[in-house]
Amino acid sequence: MRNSIYRILAPALVLLATAELGAASLRVLLVGDTNDRSIGKSVVTDLANVEKFVKHVAANTGLTLDLKTIKGGALKSRAIMDAVKKLKVESDDAVIFYYSGHGFRTQDVKTRWPLLHIPDAGIKGVDFQVVIDTLNQKNPRMLLAISDSCNSFIDTPSRSVNTRAMRPEQEAAWKKLFVEFSGRIYASGSQVGQYSFGQDATGGAFTSRFLAIVHGAVTDAGANWDNIMRQSTKQILINSPQQRTQDPQFELVKGQAIQQPLAEVENAPAPQQAAPVTAEDSREDCKDLGEFQSAIAQVKDSMPAKIDFRRQAEDVAHYKELVQALLQAGGDKQMVSLSKTMDQGLRTKNWSKFRSAMWAYSGHLNELQQQMCSGQ
Repeated sequence: MRNSIYRILAPALVLLATAELGAASLRVLLVGDTNDRSIGKSVVTDLANVEKFVKHVAANTGLTLDLKTIKGGALKSRAIMDAVKKLKVESDDAVIFYYSGHGFRTQDVKTRWPLLHIPDAGIKGVDFQVVIDTLNQKNPRMLLAISDSCNSFIDTPSRSVNTRAMRPEQEAAWKKLFVEFSGRIYASGSQVGQYSFGQDATGGAFTSRFLAIVHGAVTDAGANWDNIMRQSTKQILINSPQQRTQDPQFELVKGQAIQQPLAEVENAPAPQQAAPVTAEDSREDCKDLGEFQSAIAQVKDSMPAKIDFRRQAEDVAHYKELVQALLQAGGDKQMVSLSKTMDQGLRTKNWSKFRSAMWAYSGHLNELQQQMCSGQ
């Protein structure tokens, strides 16, 4: 992910919705290779983030959540396809399919989408295109299918990071995305021939970015899927000695009449993404970081020297909400560590510990802003 993106807004993922709140459900199928030795930890993070996010979506839209997760020892190709085929979908329902794990492709694959690397399936994998087609046949009002995996001609164990900014969310924006929208959204973490990256603590680079951008988008009542997917699929720069990149891809169609993705790679239009990081992006990131740093500084400056955890329970609750948002957002190693210290301070009713960590957090953000934005 771009190293300069610090719009801290809880990473967590994937959504859909319908027009009839009373009868509509949010059908979610999460699949992840949590037992894999190389990327299992980051997959665990992805699934936790997505599950938390989906619950947040349900809470903000009134949709009834129907959630199923396939992971660990239960990760079998037949179990996945059985779950996809047996998923009960009504015409008003929104459907989410999310996969985190290894992905690959062979020369015989003609679609732009990867094969999901499920251990018992060997080199056949589970075709993401087949998953899409099977879910489409159920004719949900909305379908969102994402595979955060490699899409290279050889399987690879690597995967990388992200975060974004904290502003009030609007219920109307959630409903616009999940209740008023009707259509299909398909996406993968990389294009044909590319790898996808991730980290144990933050999960997949694409998943992390997608969740952060959705959370950022719902702060504006004008939120829409077109902008969300364009922003989510910009080129991701991986912070490594090789300075690798990955280019997520997506397809978005509105309405229920169009259901099939563009299957043939040679017939597909140029991917709708992969815009490289520009000077404007950098300025926007610095602006976001500055706003976030200013907000944290205001919290720091307004904190009392002492607090009564019993008599000032409401104030303590507000600080706990802030800390949970910071923990969910993540950030760099120091931000994560200080967020955990703040959380521990509140849990143990150690105000001095919490206060010191908040001051350190604010100071760290100030240093980051100076380092990243001094030339802006």
